[in-house]
Amino acid sequence: MSNNVIYAQAGGVTSVINVSAYALFQMIKKYPTIFGKTYAALNGIAGVLEENLVDIDLIADNQLAKLKYLPGAAFDACRFDLDSLEHNPAQYIRVLEVFKAYDIGYFFYNGGNGSMVTAKKVADYCCQQGHKVICVGVAKTIDNDLAISHCSPGFGSAAKYIATSLAQASLDIKSMHKTSTKFLVMETMGRDTGWLALSGGLVKHFLPDIPLMVLPAESPFKQASFLTKVKQLIAEAGYCVCVASEGIKDEQGEYLSFKSIEYTTEKNYYQLGGAGNALANLISDKLKVKTHAIIPDYLQRSATHLVSKTDWDIAYQAGEASVLASMNNGHGTLPIIEKIKDSPFQWQFKNVDLITVASMDKTVPDEFINIQDYAITQQAVDYLLPLIQGQVKPPYKNGILDLTPLNIKTVEKTLTA
Repeated sequence: MSNNVIYAQAGGVTSVINVSAYALFQMIKKYPTIFGKTYAALNGIAGVLEENLVDIDLIADNQLAKLKYLPGAAFDACRFDLDSLEHNPAQYIRVLEVFKAYDIGYFFYNGGNGSMVTAKKVADYCCQQGHKVICVGVAKTIDNDLAISHCSPGFGSAAKYIATSLAQASLDIKSMHKTSTKFLVMETMGRDTGWLALSGGLVKHFLPDIPLMVLPAESPFKQASFLTKVKQLIAEAGYCVCVASEGIKDEQGEYLSFKSIEYTTEKNYYQLGGAGNALANLISDKLKVKTHAIIPDYLQRSATHLVSKTDWDIAYQAGEASVLASMNNGHGTLPIIEKIKDSPFQWQFKNVDLITVASMDKTVPDEFINIQDYAITQQAVDYLLPLIQGQVKPPYKNGILDLTPLNIKTVEKTLTA
């Protein structure tokens, strides 16, 4: 069996995705008799197709150490999935060609649900063609929608950012509402799941007097009920703060707002955005008060200055667990997080089938949401709090975070473009 490695990053990034990469590289170095050279594909599976590869062994240790604190995807993450084998066999033939040329026997794909499907399809095809490749997923997603897993690496830090930022903004509007904004809404990421909006509900845990409403993607948006509640809170407190998922839908199952639809052979992709502004405009129009919408957007997934230490540790161990899984011939698996103790919060990694995870979404449980009061329950608070604990102190330079990227160069291409 070939023993060289390709690692790649895919999908939306997290503030700790590069931590997983660093841990994976360090773990591989511990087993030189099992693994050969390590490459990283730039721009996910697209980088494999285009033979845009980086030789990790040529990067100095002090450079690699930067991965522990860098936002974004250090090796570029793609939003690109392979077509089905039936529709586009040339893509699979090309991946196999690259894997053979670089003697690849291990493929680690750092991504979310959709990325796991791609990883499994690639490795299965290679194996069917007589070139054995052990494919293991490396978990990540701020949406916290990896099924079966207690949580997703990346979510804890995004939740910490949302809860902190919304609490700060809530005190801002509280101090200004008498002569200014009376309705403030923050729109969080979350296409089909409302975990990030749920994390905004922690504001009430820290600031119990804030008149807060939580609208996760799982709860249908009921306009009449929403307007009544906002009007009530403004009457009682003078203002209202709201946190809503970008993917909230009305009672007919239609998105409250979306920017565009990308039509592809395999499926249609909605580009969401604008739910916050839609809610702000609705309140402005119906209640005749000043409103404001906050769209943290990419900030919630790249804020390395506000990373949860718990989440950082989970992301690091996710990289290590993936290497261990590959050594145990865990082809087609993804190490997920299993809680083993509540207080103090402790976890372990368990290997599950990639396809099982890819075909399911972890949605916010009904018992975490108080639909009538637009609030989160104590059960939700108990789930969220352990994931946002602790701080990570990244290096600073000239007063701001040291965000100097890795100095990387791609290997010289040997194949036909």
